[in-house]
Amino acid sequence: MTKRKLWTLSGLGVLGLLSSFTMYWFYFAKPVPFPTNEQLVKEINRVFPEVSASVIQDTIPVEERHVVVPFISKKDNYGLSYWVWKKHKWTVLTIDTKGEPKIWKINRKDPSSFHIVWNIHPEDQLSSITYFLIRDRGYQITEGIDNYVPRVQMEKKVSLQEKSYGVMELPDEWTGFMNAVLEVESTQKTNPFFNHFPEVNMFFGWIPYDQSEKEIFPEGSVNGSGYSNGNLVIDHMMILSKGDLELP
Repeated sequence: MTKRKLWTLSGLGVLGLLSSFTMYWFYFAKPVPFPTNEQLVKEINRVFPEVSASVIQDTIPVEERHVVVPFISKKDNYGLSYWVWKKHKWTVLTIDTKGEPKIWKINRKDPSSFHIVWNIHPEDQLSSITYFLIRDRGYQITEGIDNYVPRVQMEKKVSLQEKSYGVMELPDEWTGFMNAVLEVESTQKTNPFFNHFPEVNMFFGWIPYDQSEKEIFPEGSVNGSGYSNGNLVIDHMMILSKGDLELP
């Protein structure tokens, strides 16, 4: 083998190593420290000027590469921003001017990655929120076989006495149930919506309560606007009432 060929092969090997190192550094390297509050405000307003963010309330890690940042705007809105470590930098991918509860599905096929996120305006004077996972009952006949699906209703109460914002990982009971449904559907593959969420008739909801534990509509925390680059799955949650529930 000639020296020229040796040099060529060596050069290709070096380039391959550099390429692999660059790819690892760009996509898989551990995140750097999260931006300061001043940097967060500046970036939120650069990406979505209409929001006019002014105060960062907190930075809440959801996973190593996912962070929720609740904030207050100059317009006295209590909003939410969703940050991801992506391509070797912290990037804000979704911003909401209001903080009504929503579901952040970090991995849409893995319910254990789902988190409920909220930032309630203090003027709404909520004492607590009860979150629900509900599957409506159903009935169908498939190939001459009757199939009945019972209703499932799970709930989790969260106090807002200390903080009006927060992030909640779904309870193990919820994720266990959803994983069981996903496993059945992956076997049957009868539901066209399987790759997005387990069953069309399964949904999340919430009921807000005031200081007297009465249902109340949170005027200051809903019907906002937002920015999204489309890369995150953040789903709306229905506001429910006791009339939507099945009680003993």
